[in-house]
Amino acid sequence: MHPRVEITVDGVPVAGQFYERLISVTVTDEEGLKSDTVDIELNDGPPNFLALPRKGAVISVKMGYGNNLTPKGQFTADKISLDCLPYKMSISGKAADLRSGKLKERQERAWDKATLGDIIAEIAGESGLTPAVDGDLAGHTYDWIGQQDETNIHFLRRLADRHNALFAIKQGRLLFARRGSGLSASGSSLGSIILTPSVIKTGTLKVDINDRTKYSKVVSYYQDADKAKRVEIEAEADADGDSVYRIPEAFSSPAEADKAARAKAKELARGEGAVSVTVLGDADIEAGLPLLFAQVRPGLDGVPYIIKTVRSKYTKTSGFEVDVSGRLYDGKSGTEGEGGGQSENGGSSGSSDAGGKVAPNSAPGTPATPSAFLTPRRFGRTDEN
Repeated sequence: MHPRVEITVDGVPVAGQFYERLISVTVTDEEGLKSDTVDIELNDGPPNFLALPRKGAVISVKMGYGNNLTPKGQFTADKISLDCLPYKMSISGKAADLRSGKLKERQERAWDKATLGDIIAEIAGESGLTPAVDGDLAGHTYDWIGQQDETNIHFLRRLADRHNALFAIKQGRLLFARRGSGLSASGSSLGSIILTPSVIKTGTLKVDINDRTKYSKVVSYYQDADKAKRVEIEAEADADGDSVYRIPEAFSSPAEADKAARAKAKELARGEGAVSVTVLGDADIEAGLPLLFAQVRPGLDGVPYIIKTVRSKYTKTSGFEVDVSGRLYDGKSGTEGEGGGQSENGGSSGSSDAGGKVAPNSAPGTPATPSAFLTPRRFGRTDEN
């Protein structure tokens, strides 16, 4: 089967002439709340110039093979560019779901004895969105939590930071999930992206391994209602560190403050790393999913990354390619209450982290790969599978 793209404008499929003039379609999918974008390039010129599309038109894009097409999002056209002599038309748009004014409206309110799932559902409903909340997070109950002269976007970002989660608004859904949980824009679990040499474009795989600043301890705070003051909670971080990391936000209880401090200390102990790669023809890769490599090289195979940006591009000349960038998994998203698992020498120590192990021969500071990242095992798709 050949790669294919399907485009509608304001719910109406584009005409055949559009596809005859089409040069490329690029959809950029960002982790979290960064606005997703679409960029379309078309041949233009006499004797039949293309009609100018209206700004504000809603563009829907699907990509894939044959009849197996994956929705890549809805976008609002916000920029039309014309090149003349020679002629070309470019159409750019941003994710349509972020246009709700309710998301940017400041509010003052509070919830008592409410679950995270209930809070997300209420906020989603106000903007006409469908909530899709990770099941491992939805049941968390707050004794009290307030939205204090904050926009819904700011408040959701604060909740995401507390739970080491990410939230995104895609295809009419408000997603709230653990980082690396594999929750897709549909709210279903896609599992991990596991790439082998057969689906990697030659010369595109780049890996950076870095160290990070060392902190001796992490300090968090909770608000003591009886004493009407903030109280510090400390967690030991790196014995070789020479500075203190302070979490500025005050938590509602000692337990929450302690949990946040310990989680941050664990995150700061990790190394930093980044990866970029071009994948041949997988329409189902999405930002926020776990990314692993297999059969590539020792020290990289099995190391856990989280996809940060996905740029899916269809052209008549090159077919379908996906540029992927990611960062090293921070060691926290897999499950609540996970253990250690970091090998001091970077090798496979047999330590577990959310039921996983450190990848063999990996660099010092590499976190263990949670077993959930390996099941269900999912390899990048091409038109042959």
